[in-house]
Amino acid sequence: MIVILGGSSSLASNLLSSLAEKDRVLCFYNRNRPQIKKKNIEYFKLNLENFKLSDLTKNNFSKKIKNQKITLINFASIKIDKLSLFINDNELSRTLNVNFISFFKIIKFLLPKMIEKKWGRVISVSSTGGMRGDKGTFLYTSSKHASLGMIKSMSKEYGKYNITFNTINLGNFNYGLFKKLSKNKKQKILSSIPSNKTGDIQNIYNAINFIIESNYVNNSEISIDGGM
Repeated sequence: MIVILGGSSSLASNLLSSLAEKDRVLCFYNRNRPQIKKKNIEYFKLNLENFKLSDLTKNNFSKKIKNQKITLINFASIKIDKLSLFINDNELSRTLNVNFISFFKIIKFLLPKMIEKKWGRVISVSSTGGMRGDKGTFLYTSSKHASLGMIKSMSKEYGKYNITFNTINLGNFNYGLFKKLSKNKKQKILSSIPSNKTGDIQNIYNAINFIIESNYVNNSEISIDGGM
């Protein structure tokens, strides 16, 4: 079973059909419910800014994942671009809750099930820019590095149970915010990529599938960014 956080994101939405061909999918979204309709995809609304563990019990989530081999993929994130001096407490709290704290709480909820099954995959989806730490990305970069540290630590703690923790760092794909950029901004970004093009979403699916099928891939960072 594949559990997706952040199903509202354009990348997650466009991967749903392929993931549903592989396994049953439970997709959590916040604002926009994905339009993909398949028998083995179920959708649940979940606000990670104010997440409580009781939110997972409202839709019989525990029953649905019982005795299942679970893959958790986290696409959920918010990105507030500001210089660090001007960040307020609310923005800090919102970013950490969505990008790190709620992710940890959900992993913690699923871990006993994974340990019992002696199988689990946890995949954190981040970005090359988030790892690099560009000007004005203090909140996003800090929260994504917190998630990276968590993934690295937990990979050591639970690898003996055949539970792997890995991070996928994405570059630019022709979805979401990139599609809304001006032609000049798009070209400036593309000129920094050796292949001078955006990524094909099939590359993301290939990486996810590789991680799911590989029990010796643990504590890894896989960059899908065209060599930026």
